[in-house]
Amino acid sequence: MKKLMKKITAALCAAAAAVSLSGCGALSSMLASGFDASGYVQGILDSTYKGVYDKYMETTEATEEEAVEGFEAGLEVEANFLAQYLSFGDYFASDEMDPDLKQEMVDYYRELYSHSQYEVGEAIKTDSGYNVEVKIQPINILNDAMDDLTAYLDDFAARADSGEFDAMTDAEFYKTYGEGAMEILNSWMDRFTYGEETAIVVLVYQDEDGLYTISDNDFTNLDTNMVIYP
Repeated sequence: MKKLMKKITAALCAAAAAVSLSGCGALSSMLASGFDASGYVQGILDSTYKGVYDKYMETTEATEEEAVEGFEAGLEVEANFLAQYLSFGDYFASDEMDPDLKQEMVDYYRELYSHSQYEVGEAIKTDSGYNVEVKIQPINILNDAMDDLTAYLDDFAARADSGEFDAMTDAEFYKTYGEGAMEILNSWMDRFTYGEETAIVVLVYQDEDGLYTISDNDFTNLDTNMVIYP
């Protein structure tokens, strides 16, 4: 279920991030000058994970406003997934979600994503489009923090069983739980490790309208290797 949710949310991110070339004039211009498939992939990754939009705007003709909107939406999607992973997704998605905790989780990914390590290779022309290899060193923070998170969860459950939180509303309970989990994750921000490098080949191709894009599956493959969820 967790992996399925990750794929669904990643596909949503892809739809937001992979804004296609807009307009026939833009497409003709790109084709005339030679499409930069590697730059296109670099732009998507930089815009999605680093909040750096220059290459993305250059290769898609998206506005900075559109790029920023996509970046911020992606952060919230990932924060939502973390809440699902930590078993308080319903609270995160509800009107009762504490806005400060939600912002903390969004900002957590803003910082974590800034440490993303990836290298985009040269594009290789094929009959189907362009193959572009991306080498990723996955962020391993959740594995690194797992012992601390497990100990915290066990302790929190014992405290709940003892009746410590009985006077709380559900919203107060999940806020308390979420704040404790985020305290642990934030404590690992300056000491997490990276997993073994993974090489992924994505296909940049022209869709039925003649616009260059990458598939949701390829974006999902990139995204699920950027941060490891145990």
